[in-house]
Amino acid sequence: MLGRLEMSVDECIKAYSELSKEVFHKKRRAPIGIKGDLKERYDSEALELAVKNVLRNRDMDENALLKNPRGTKLLVH
Repeated sequence: MLGRLEMSVDECIKAYSELSKEVFHKKRRAPIGIKGDLKERYDSEALELAVKNVLRNRDMDENALLKNPRGTKLLVH
């Protein structure tokens, strides 16, 4: 968010707070399936929708690649 979306720290905190309410509110009951395979703990579709919502709010294409084609580096102290 800081680098690719060029958001301020305050904007990132606000966006993450809203995103986390949508994504992390409901855990799946058992992270391990009947066959012993690992299951995702949170719904990946909810995360995808939340990220697309952040992109739309920034007037960006919701299907835009999040890798910056210019290769801009970001350093946070």
